[in-house]
Amino acid sequence: MRLLLALPLTVALGALDLWAAIPAGLLLGLPPVLSGIAATSGGLLGAVLVTVAGERLQRWLFSQRFFSKRRQRVERLWNRYGLIGVAFQSPVFAGTLLSTLVALGLGAPARTLLFWISVSLVFWGGVLTGAVVLGFSVFESWRASVEVPFLGHEANKA
Repeated sequence: MRLLLALPLTVALGALDLWAAIPAGLLLGLPPVLSGIAATSGGLLGAVLVTVAGERLQRWLFSQRFFSKRRQRVERLWNRYGLIGVAFQSPVFAGTLLSTLVALGLGAPARTLLFWISVSLVFWGGVLTGAVVLGFSVFESWRASVEVPFLGHEANKA
């Protein structure tokens, strides 16, 4: 039952932000590989939905003041690195959904963009999953070492 709640929640969060979805999946009790796969597939699903929704969503987004700095960042990436650069840097800097919308607005072909976004999501999903697992293991080992008495610790003074 817990898996039935954690898995869709991780997928939905992955559609919004890959950085938050992977740790959330682990905190919800998913195994690391499943958390990474769910978050990555959620990001890909979000990119596909944005591509399908396309123009109407793009007009709304460009009218919102909140997204203007992120949009400018994606436009700078587009001018500097092109389609592949935007696709590979989107999960890190601006988010997959916004980067997909802006890249489509700048004239990127939808199929090529989706291909490079999916390659990028698989890459960053693996890297971020490994980093989160490593971070959790470091905290677990630190917590275990704090409980072990050492010289100068209160437990040794008795």
